[in-house]
Amino acid sequence: MQETRRQRLQSAIQQELSQFVPREVKDPRVSAVTFTDVQVTLDGSHATILVSLLGGFARNPDGTPIDNQKITDARMKGCLEGLKAASGYIRRHLGTILTIRHIPSLTFKEDRGFENVSRVHELLRKLDDEKKEEPPSGE
Repeated sequence: MQETRRQRLQSAIQQELSQFVPREVKDPRVSAVTFTDVQVTLDGSHATILVSLLGGFARNPDGTPIDNQKITDARMKGCLEGLKAASGYIRRHLGTILTIRHIPSLTFKEDRGFENVSRVHELLRKLDDEKKEEPPSGE
């Protein structure tokens, strides 16, 4: 498959999933989901969809994130199981929308990119706060 065609297919799948899944998939485990990326293999037979949950961070009153990693992991695991259970339904819908001969098989994976960026940002903020609190050395 040509690279431009593969990129168009990835974009079309991502756009359609973003519209279709919240409206039509009734599984309660699949709620507030965002499809961050779609990667289609070179032959177009398989698509890996990266998934992120909205509202994944609980926050303290001062705005710092609460470490609810177990809760977040359980929500993500349930969401991925729900998407896997609905993958046949989703794939059949993609078959009616996309104008390609063979619809790729779907695999859903967790995308931790946003969480990692937030964690690094929080660590950098803490380092900056600690640096401001230290008295200047050499005096």
